[in-house]
Amino acid sequence: MTDHFGPLRQAMSDLSEHGGSADLYERSLRRSRQSQRRATLVTGTTAAAVVLALGGTVAFVTSHRPDPWATPAAAPSGAGSEEPDCPSVEALGDLVELPQGWSFGSVGVQCAQTWAAADVQRPGGGSVRYLFHYTAGTGWRYHDQGTEWDCAELGLTQPAPFCTS
Repeated sequence: MTDHFGPLRQAMSDLSEHGGSADLYERSLRRSRQSQRRATLVTGTTAAAVVLALGGTVAFVTSHRPDPWATPAAAPSGAGSEEPDCPSVEALGDLVELPQGWSFGSVGVQCAQTWAAADVQRPGGGSVRYLFHYTAGTGWRYHDQGTEWDCAELGLTQPAPFCTS
């Protein structure tokens, strides 16, 4: 029997001389970079999902909180009248919770039409005024704090002691 594998062996030998070696290093680097990109993408997507979930939860919770400005209304002393009686400091004190060390001043309450202002003393010195507004049906409610307000913006037709004009 004759060996017919001689030409095949020669062809394989020629191919091996010209084929070179397989470059496994470059392929492993390419695979490593691809894995890093995938890991970075997954981490970024996960972080974004967590941030959105927390933000959605906070938004949901804050939207279902009671309105901090919706304080209980003080009962008007002149119920039924268009212009209410001026409230007492005690009645206004029930509408707001002053920070620790703050107290309503001794001047009392200044009123004009449906608005009332009371001085509040602060421990660091100086004072600030709390402004209250009366609405029929709901009574007196806290409105703002500051030092002076524009009477025209409040809708007052007469000058008031807590207004600039």
